[in-house]
Amino acid sequence: MKILLSFLFSILFIPAFAQKADNRIVIGRVDTVYSKILNEKRAILVHVPQGDKDQRYPVLYILDGEEHFQSAVAIDEQLSGVLPDMIIVGITNTVRERDLTPTHVTGIKESGGGESFMSFIEKELIPYVDSHYPTAPYRVFSGHSLGGLTVINAFFNHTGLFNAYIAIDPSLWWDNQEWIKKQETGLLNDDFTNKSLFVAIANNIPPGLDTVSVLKSNDPMSSVTRAVIPFVHTLRDNKPKGLRWGSKFYPNERHGTVELAAEYDALRYLFDYYQFRTSQFIGHPELDEDSVTEAHYQLVSEKLGYKVLPTENNINELAYDCMGRHKMDVAYKLFKRNIDNHPQSANAYDSLGDYYAAKGDKQKAIEAYAKSLSLHETTDTRQKMEALKAKK
Repeated sequence: MKILLSFLFSILFIPAFAQKADNRIVIGRVDTVYSKILNEKRAILVHVPQGDKDQRYPVLYILDGEEHFQSAVAIDEQLSGVLPDMIIVGITNTVRERDLTPTHVTGIKESGGGESFMSFIEKELIPYVDSHYPTAPYRVFSGHSLGGLTVINAFFNHTGLFNAYIAIDPSLWWDNQEWIKKQETGLLNDDFTNKSLFVAIANNIPPGLDTVSVLKSNDPMSSVTRAVIPFVHTLRDNKPKGLRWGSKFYPNERHGTVELAAEYDALRYLFDYYQFRTSQFIGHPELDEDSVTEAHYQLVSEKLGYKVLPTENNINELAYDCMGRHKMDVAYKLFKRNIDNHPQSANAYDSLGDYYAAKGDKQKAIEAYAKSLSLHETTDTRQKMEALKAKK
């Protein structure tokens, strides 16, 4: 697991990210995109995982990036292997109510710019990210509050733009709920095949009320909950075609505290098929680890829509485990799989050298260690090779 200690951004208009110090660990960078559509510069916060130079990653676009970027990176880093490593793009705000609302509301001067904002995301931001970062063709869109409202707008009106949508306590009360009621008519007729949605509901319910009685309340404190619960009921009753969706009510979280827990749960839900569990082999010597691995990542590739390779570390650990259980043929297939998938990895060749050394094939072990050293010099590999050469 990767450990997140701190992060650094050097840009003046985001004070919390401003002070640069060489002893800090950087988890991302500030980039800018000039938008002709919005006629302004937009700052984005970008995290790229540390992987192979040719590796490509799904992208999580998260609204209110100045608030939620850090926690999203921490979740993905901490759960690496449980979730896919992702590029995370935090979209920061300029005029929040303008961009994150789909209709103009009387009394709120700068509102209703949601479609222009979505046009910026589709025609300028995503192409920029795809051309400057190692992206894979799988996108997640996440937002909280008005950001959640924007996510729901994208879900209904820009369905093909993202593969998965996370709406955290979305402000569906907007425009006296008239906007969301119009959108819900699409649930019966639209096709959501291969799309996923997760809706989080915070407990904004006044004392003495519950999830049923609150729907008749006029208390402004509960306006978000009064709008989100009926939306979830509509999803349940209409069974949208092809849609994989889930929701969760958080009794111990309010509107302002729910984002972290909900982001975690949403990502776990969306990628519940991703984790490769080595525990499945315990007590089942009849299973072929290499074949099971291939089948698992074939499923993952089908879900994500592009070829996904197992991580080098996972395969390496599994191969050594097979060696320890004297399944040498399977161990070889796994070590060889790592070399095929990661031909420039010094560690993959070092591990193959360990396999040949355990098999007693001195010459092939030396050749594997030499190849490893040609890619990257390490004391450990050099010592192992020299010790084999010294043997008579």
